[in-house]
Order: sequence, then C-alpha cells, then structure tokens
Amino acid sequence: MSKSSSHDVIVSGGGTPGLALALLLANVGLRVAVIDPAPLSRFRLGAPEGRTSALMQSSIAALKMTGAWEMALPYGASLEVLRIVDDSFGRKKQQIETDFPAADIGLSFFGINMPNNILRTALAIRAQENKAISLCDSLRLAQFSPDDTGVSVTLSDGSILQGALLVAADGRASPVREQSGIVCWEHEYEQTAITCLINHSSPHQNVSTEFHRPGGPFTLVPLPGNTSSVVWVEKKNDADGYMKLNRQSFEQALQDRTNGRLGRIILSSDPQSCPLIALRAKNYISQRVALVAEAAHVLSPLGAQGLNLSLRDIDCLAKTIIKAAQTGLDVGAQSVLSLYEKDRRADILIRSLGTDGLTRLVSHNHRPLHSLRRTGLKAISMIEPLKIMAMQQGMSA
Repeated sequence: MSKSSSHDVIVSGGGTPGLALALLLANVGLRVAVIDPAPLSRFRLGAPEGRTSALMQSSIAALKMTGAWEMALPYGASLEVLRIVDDSFGRKKQQIETDFPAADIGLSFFGINMPNNILRTALAIRAQENKAISLCDSLRLAQFSPDDTGVSVTLSDGSILQGALLVAADGRASPVREQSGIVCWEHEYEQTAITCLINHSSPHQNVSTEFHRPGGPFTLVPLPGNTSSVVWVEKKNDADGYMKLNRQSFEQALQDRTNGRLGRIILSSDPQSCPLIALRAKNYISQRVALVAEAAHVLSPLGAQGLNLSLRDIDCLAKTIIKAAQTGLDVGAQSVLSLYEKDRRADILIRSLGTDGLTRLVSHNHRPLHSLRRTGLKAISMIEPLKIMAMQQGMSA
C-alpha cells in the first residue's frame, strides 16, 4: 500500500524559487512538501559555481524573509556601478562607454551578485531545519490529479502527497505545466550563454561591465575579492567552438574580450553553457495549480531580470496564499489563484517583451541598429535627467 501524507501546499521543484516559497509559507505555519530529484537534504555550503544572479532590492527583501539570506550574503558582492560599453565595431577607439552609479539615484548599490548554487544551498539548509517542510528529495513527480477538494500527487517511489495546491516551480520544461495543458509562447535566439568564474589581477571596484557586441553581450559581474562572474553570449555555432577550446585557449579568449580592464585573467570554474530562449506561459494557473518562475516565464540574461522576476512571483504567491489561509479560505481555490494570476500578468508581460526587444537590439548585426543603440547610449550619457530616469526605471523591479 502506498504511503500517503497531507500538506497545505505541495511545491514541485527545489530550486531557489521553490525553496524560497516553501520557507515563506512554512515560516507562518503552513505545511509544505517540496519535491525535487536532487538530494536537497544533503546540501552543504561549498565553493561557488559559474552561474550567478544579480539580485535587486525587492528580491533581497523577499529572501531575507526566508531566513537564508544572511547565510548566503558573504558569498555575494554589491553592484555599485553599471557600466555599458558599446563595442559594435570591435575597435577600442570607437567604443562608447557610459557609467550608471547607484549613488546618482541615492542608493549605495543596485543589487548583490550571488552564486546560484550558494543561494540554493542556503535555502535548502534552512528548509532542512524547518519542521513544517517535508523534503521529498531524490524523487520526481510522476502524476497528479486535481479535483474540487484538493490535489493528489504521486511520486516516483509510489508515495502519495495530498494538498490544497500544487505549485509548479519545476523549470522551463515543467512537467506540471505540460500535464496541466498550459500552452506557451517560445522563441529561440540561436544564441548560447557561456558562464564561468574568473580571478583577475586588477580590482573590479564593484563595477559591473557589459560589452555590447554583434554576437551578444559580454558581461563581467563582481564577486568578493578579485573574482568576477562572466556571462558571455555568442551565436550558437561560435559558442560551440569556444566551449571546445582547451583551458589556456579559453582563458585567452576571455582575456581578449575584457580589453584588459581586469588585468590578467585566470579561469576559476569550469565553463557552462545554455541555449538562450524566451518562454511565456499563456496562463499561470489551472485547477489546483499555480506556475511560478521558469515554469511560467524564461528570459534572456540581458538586464538580469530572470531570477528577480521569479522571486516577485514567489513573493506575490506567498502573500496571496497566506492571506487566504489567514481568512479561512481554500488556498487552492480558483478564486484565490485568479488573484495571483491577475497580479502577475502585467509585470511578466512587460518584462518579457522588454527583455526580448533589448536582446534583439543589442545582439543584432545590422549597421542601422548599431547606430540606433550607439545614439541612444550617447544621449543617455550626455543628458543627466534621461540617465537618472533610465536608472530609476531599471530599479522599478
């Protein structure tokens, strides 16, 4: 006979968004189960890996509420200046460069750059400690059945979870979204993002530098000490070639692209790569199901909106669920889930369309578009009110 357990909310996906949601709910007394194929209960803090996220103020506020932020914070670095360099023609004399200091809009920093694996591990450790959270780790969701009273979830080991709501935090290929029959708009950019960590001989001074080039942006983002993370976007075939280089040749390719801004570079993590796609679900809810994070939307890394948008989903859904629970409502009822979908739709649409448009503009190889973006960058750098407005808009996330 299959083992069965009862919970208020079941979360499919133990990445950063899923674990953050579980902690926000469990911290007010709701019973939460988290399903993930990774061994979450054995996670321990270790060395940072190549993928990082620039977390803005609203994301940091939500993560502080989980209780995991202070554990992760020593591994992150503040972003005090955002520097954009238009390098459309590959010649240093023709570069256009503009700095956006956080101090110009009254902030000490725009955000914190944090290694993804460190943040997820800190959340997993806090989840291990929370008695209201059941970690169904090293397991997969096999199937689920929603009805008017709740949702029944069968796991890969045959055990069954009962709950009022199933949250899909299970990534861009979300099995829960697929089983729910929710369709998506999807676009492939024919580009690949290469990520890694580097050590360098010159200090970064907490400046994040983004080079705009025809193949895609090349971004250097500060981490503690003389370390930075790299997000290097190239056309797919070119990226495949770079990923096949030996370590020495790859380091030289990185060195060439930094224009010597960080001195001598040494690779400190193995390069990883991921195809660039954009995805947006048509709906964010179905019967007893709510989609969050990359199950609902995937963005290009340009503009660092991805995880920030996901954490706004989490913050919104947590507040919706908690308010419903405190007033005695069924947290998985369609009327409750509709409030979440309504609150998130405009933000997701605006950020998705904006990031998609920016990605196409920055990565395009047509000379008229080069001229357009260079003219825009020049105007922003020369007109202080326009520059301030651009920074305030970017921080409105």
